[in-house]
Amino acid sequence: MTKKIISESDLTNIAIIGSGPTALFLLKYIWENINVLQSKIQKITIFEKEEVLGIGMPYNSKTTDIYNLANISSEEIPMLQESFADWLRKQTPELLEKLNVIDFPIDDSEVYSRVSLGHYFEEQFKLLISALESKGIEVIQKVRCEVSDISKDKNQLIVTDCNQDKNKFSTVIIANGHEWGDEDHPESGYFASPWPIHKLIPEDEKGYNFPVGTLGASLSAFDVVTSLSHRAGIFEKIDGRLTFKKNKENPDFKIVLHSAEGWLPHLQYEQKEPIREIYRHFNRNQILELINKDGFLRIENYFDVLCRPALIEAFRKDRLEGVVKKLEDPSFSFKDFVALMSDKHEYVNSFEGMKKEMVTAKNSVENNIPIYWMETLDDLMYSLNYHADLLSAEDHLFFQKEIMSFLMNVIAALPLQSANILLALYDAKCIELKSGFVNFPDDAFGKGKTKITVKSEDGAEEELEYQLFVNCGGGKKLELEDYPFQTLAKQGVIRTATAKCAGEKYLKEEAKKSDKIDLVETEEGLAMKLSGIEIDSSYRTINKKNIANPFLYDINFTHANGLRPYSYGLQACSATSLIVVESWLAEIVEDKNVSEEIETITELYEDVDGL
Repeated sequence: MTKKIISESDLTNIAIIGSGPTALFLLKYIWENINVLQSKIQKITIFEKEEVLGIGMPYNSKTTDIYNLANISSEEIPMLQESFADWLRKQTPELLEKLNVIDFPIDDSEVYSRVSLGHYFEEQFKLLISALESKGIEVIQKVRCEVSDISKDKNQLIVTDCNQDKNKFSTVIIANGHEWGDEDHPESGYFASPWPIHKLIPEDEKGYNFPVGTLGASLSAFDVVTSLSHRAGIFEKIDGRLTFKKNKENPDFKIVLHSAEGWLPHLQYEQKEPIREIYRHFNRNQILELINKDGFLRIENYFDVLCRPALIEAFRKDRLEGVVKKLEDPSFSFKDFVALMSDKHEYVNSFEGMKKEMVTAKNSVENNIPIYWMETLDDLMYSLNYHADLLSAEDHLFFQKEIMSFLMNVIAALPLQSANILLALYDAKCIELKSGFVNFPDDAFGKGKTKITVKSEDGAEEELEYQLFVNCGGGKKLELEDYPFQTLAKQGVIRTATAKCAGEKYLKEEAKKSDKIDLVETEEGLAMKLSGIEIDSSYRTINKKNIANPFLYDINFTHANGLRPYSYGLQACSATSLIVVESWLAEIVEDKNVSEEIETITELYEDVDGL
C-alpha cells in the first residue's frame, strides 16, 4: 500500500483550481504558517469560473436561494479571520435583510441562510489574499476563467485556461468543488440536480399548482422544498408554531419525497465538541496496533477495539442502557449496531416520527444537553475516513452497502428550522414521503412529464408521472473517464482508485451478483475499483506507476471519495487543506515524506488535531 514519491514538492509557483471553502481554508493554513512557507512560495494563481472568489457553489446566490438554510452553525465552522456569527453582527440591517437573516439576536449556535455564509466566505477570502500579499506573495486572481484542461510537462503542469492560454506551474491543487455531469431534460420537467436552484423556480416567481417529485429526502431535497414552498404559499408563526398556507393560485401544490428506506434525517442536536477530531477517542498508536500483517485495518476489528468502548461510554451518558447492554455483548457486530439504531430511527410515518424526535432535539439544543452517541459515532467515522486507504476491498464494500446510508440519514443532522418547515408542510398536507427504489424506464422523459417506477421492499411496483421531478440523490460516482482534466488521465498522471482484496473468493462471488463491482488485477494482486482517483495520505495524486505526484494534489471530495468516503462539510474542507499544508511543513522543517509510512502519516493527523 506504500506509495513511492518522485521528488520533493516545489511550491514556488502554485495554481489553485477553484476558490470555494476548501481553497479558502488552504489559504488560511498557508497564512498561519507563513513564516515557514514565505521563502518557498513566490506566486499563487487562483482560477475561478464564477465572477467572485471565495464563495463556493453551495453558498453562491447564483446557485442557491435566499430561503435555503446552511446546515452548520457558526460554532461548528473552523475559525477563519473572524467567526461567522461575529461577522453577521457587524453587518448593516439592510444587508442582513437582503441575506434573509431575520432572527435576532445573532446566535453562535443558530443556522442562517446559505447566501449569508457565502458573503462571509467572500470577505474572509479577500482578507487572506491581502494578508498573503503583505508578506510578498504574489496572488493572481483569475475570475470568470474555467480551466479546460491540465497536462504534465516533465515535472511541471500546464493549466489551459478559459482563453486557451497555457500557464506553467510547479504545483497544482485541484479544489474545484461540485460538478454535475448528468443531463437535465427541461422539456420533460426533469432536472438531474437541484443546482442552480433558480432553474426550478418559475420566472414569475409564482408557485407550482401540481405535485413535484424529488429523488431523495436528503438535505439537498429540502433546499428544493424550501425554495418551491415559499413561492406556493406563506409560512407564519401562530402560537409559537410554524404553519403553512397555500396561495389561492396553488391549491394542488404538493411535494413528494422519494426515499429508498423511507427515512428522514435525524435532527440537529447539541454537541459537547462541535469540531470533529481524528484522534478524539483513541490515539494513533492504538490504530497502528490494529493493522494486520497484510497491511489492512479491518473494519470489524476497528469497531470492536476502538468504537465499542467509546460508544458504550457515550450511550451511558445518554442513559440508553439497553444499547449499552447490546454493545457489551462481544458478538454484537457493527452491522448489528447499524440495524438496531436504524430500527430506532424507523417510523411507520416518518413525519410523525420527526414530531416525536423534535421534542428531544429541542430539549437538547435549548438546554445544552449533548446527544453523546451521535457525536461519538460521527467522530469515529470521521477518523475511519482518514484511514480508509487501509481498508480491504471487502470492507469498502461493506461500508458502502451497510453503513453509508445509515450515516447520511442518522448523522447528517437537519437544522430545527428546516424541520419546522417540513412539519408545517406536513400539517398542511403539502408534503409526502414515499419509500421504495426509484427507476427511470426507457420512456421516462416524455413531453411535459417524467415517468418513474417505484419498487417497494415486497417487490410491488408502481408507476408515477410528474410535471416536475428533481434528482437530489447526488452526482453519480466519478469514473476515470469523467475526470474533468482528461489529459492527466491519458498521460497516466492519475489513475482509478482501487482497494486490494483481503481474499479472492468472496468478492468474485459478489461480482457475479452485481455489475457494480468491478475487479481488476494490480501489481499488488486482485483489487476492486472504487469511485474517483487514487490519492495518498496528503492528497497527492498517484500515477499509473504507483508513484505519488509531488506537483499535483486533488482535494475535491467528489474526486477522492472512493478513498475518503466520509468527507463532508466545512470541517472536512478545513481538515483536508490542513493535511496538505502540514505535509509541506513536515517535508520542509522535519525532512519527512509523509506519503511513505503509515507511522508518519498518523503523526501528521495528530498534528492536524492539535490545531
